[in-house]
Amino acid sequence: MNMIKFATVLLGVLLIVSGCQNQGKEKLTPSGLKFVVLKEGDGIPAKKFDVIVYNLVTKDSKDSVWSTTYTKGIPGIFFIKDSTEIEKEDGFLQMFRMISKGDSILIKMPAKTLFKDYIKIPIPAGVDSTIDVSYIIKVEDIMDEPKFRDFQTNLMEKKRTGQKGTDETLIKEYLTKNNIQAEKDTTGVYYVIHDSKGKQKPTDVSCVTVSYKGALLETGQVFDKNENVSFSLSQVIPGWKIAIPKLGIGDSATFFIPSELAYGPRGAQGAIPPDAVLTFDVRLLNMGTEVDQKTGNCK
Repeated sequence: MNMIKFATVLLGVLLIVSGCQNQGKEKLTPSGLKFVVLKEGDGIPAKKFDVIVYNLVTKDSKDSVWSTTYTKGIPGIFFIKDSTEIEKEDGFLQMFRMISKGDSILIKMPAKTLFKDYIKIPIPAGVDSTIDVSYIIKVEDIMDEPKFRDFQTNLMEKKRTGQKGTDETLIKEYLTKNNIQAEKDTTGVYYVIHDSKGKQKPTDVSCVTVSYKGALLETGQVFDKNENVSFSLSQVIPGWKIAIPKLGIGDSATFFIPSELAYGPRGAQGAIPPDAVLTFDVRLLNMGTEVDQKTGNCK
């Protein structure tokens, strides 16, 4: 979902909430959680083993949006368990058993209550303990498991295809803005060779010794660098397996690696966000067939 469309959807959701704070049908879960049905759907609750697909916006009483599923185009999901589990579930989980396709739901509570009774951690240092937190849930669909598996496969394929186009656009815009002339590999990796001495080049399973600096394309933030490190290309991200064999010993280059060939939708270790395009400045220092376990160098 592009940002213009997302902004329109989010504005619509927030207008519904702001205009309906005291409207709608209030309901109560068995454990005592209150929620308001702002808009009713088909009225058919989910059955055992059904999957609820929903979008969610979390915001506070200062109108700050904490999180939303709309930006990434991946909805939340909830699996309905056997009814014997109801007594073990908290109010949020019980609430999913009481809603239907097309419902729009509002859950609002003090931040103190949310963190103490549901998240079960102390309020984080940056969170105002006097605010209220609202969850605005839109139930998009309810489906059985076979239908959900097909839905999930199609969703991931659409997202992968869409993300590939987004990454391509980001890289092209960056190159144009910075007046960089780069070549493009058939896989989608862009690269600029700075030095090319024509030495022997590694394969995608060789051991290589490199110096490198890795950064996020959009912000320029450096997330990793090393002046001299050896490793097997069989153990790195796909983008490196494609990029490094373009270098001979002594060569250097800058590589622009799409997220699909980097760390994808999961990101890495908190340093690399989901779906991040990466840039690497790399110099190939040496190569070999494998890593020497005693010295850590290539041999």
